[in-house]
Amino acid sequence: MALIQCPECSGQVSDRASSCPHCGFPLSTSPAPAPKRGRPKKQEELSFRLPNGYGTIRRLTGNRRKPYVALVNPTQVFNDEKGTSHYKYDLLGTFAEKIDAYNAVMQYHKSPGGLNSNITVKDLFNKWVEHHMQVNNYPDSMRKKYEMEFAYLSPLYKIRVLDTSPATLKEAIENASKIGTRGKTKGQVVAATPNMKSNIKGLLNMMYDHAIFLRILTVNYARTFELKFDIVRREGRPYTQAERDILWRHSGTLFIDMTLVQFYSGWRPNEVLNIGIDNVDLQNRTFTSGSKTEAGINRTIPIHSKIIPIVEHYYKEAHDIGRNVLFGRTSPHNGQYTYTDNSFRYGLFKDFEELGIKDHVLHDGRHTFSTMAKENGVDDFARKKFMGHNISDLTDRVYTHLDLEWFRTEIEKIK
Repeated sequence: MALIQCPECSGQVSDRASSCPHCGFPLSTSPAPAPKRGRPKKQEELSFRLPNGYGTIRRLTGNRRKPYVALVNPTQVFNDEKGTSHYKYDLLGTFAEKIDAYNAVMQYHKSPGGLNSNITVKDLFNKWVEHHMQVNNYPDSMRKKYEMEFAYLSPLYKIRVLDTSPATLKEAIENASKIGTRGKTKGQVVAATPNMKSNIKGLLNMMYDHAIFLRILTVNYARTFELKFDIVRREGRPYTQAERDILWRHSGTLFIDMTLVQFYSGWRPNEVLNIGIDNVDLQNRTFTSGSKTEAGINRTIPIHSKIIPIVEHYYKEAHDIGRNVLFGRTSPHNGQYTYTDNSFRYGLFKDFEELGIKDHVLHDGRHTFSTMAKENGVDDFARKKFMGHNISDLTDRVYTHLDLEWFRTEIEKIK
């Protein structure tokens, strides 16, 4: 160690001192550390944790002007084949700084609408119906039903969902109408019946539930009000013997034949329309269909001897043309062979006009079956089973097991 002179105050200082003890003047600095070998580390990024379900922020690779991407609306997608899953997101935007991406996600969840703020009522219907059909695995006939109901709401089509209100929807239902596209009302304004208005209210309820799911709204406007409709519930009217005789004389027409099958099976209209060709067993003389209730789904009914020729005819026709249902079109319409309930109704009643038959609805075929079964002494347990009705008696419902031939004997009692 040696003494040196401070250049500032000229005092004597150790050559190892970092500063002068007399005046504080810095005498030496530590040598700069040698640079570390290898690739330099990226600057430490701040952590921005988003609440669960809000989305995520990711940094894109490469040298980008806006490297941060904000993703929202996480949806888990499952791959059943591989047994894996991943999340699918909607892109909110790209940002230069991570804090900007974070703030954008937080602001998105504060304001109703978000990415869907400009969606119209018609857009909402299209999004909802696709989701609703897929989730519930409904047949295409259900889509046509919803489209028919939505046709009465054309004044709302171009209005943004965010610009609607409970009053807007209420007025649209009360004044619902459309332009007829077929029959006597073609080209005329057709006002919605009370029954149709009730269906439209239900449709809007489901659509606006989906608007909340899409984060367009936080409140379902359609469920904030109630409407009373003077719905006319028409009592079922079985076909008379004279009317049944007329229909038998004109067998060979699709919609009449479907009605005759109802007389001897008890199928609901939509069940007749959806009897799959693979569910017809001509060897054992049974067919299977069914819907609506647990007791009605996928029930097997013996084919009554009186309608065997009808079933055989349409079974052969379906096989020859590649149709997947027993009763349907001879060539596909919009890729489908099936008719809707409305097409069934329109075609049948058009035939009825020529035959002089009036004042019937599609379900009257079921009423006819039930009445004929009762008149001919068919066992009540069998009658309810054929019609897909719930059996209230515990013993019958749970502990009674009867073979197919017993049911065949019962259904053949109908003359």
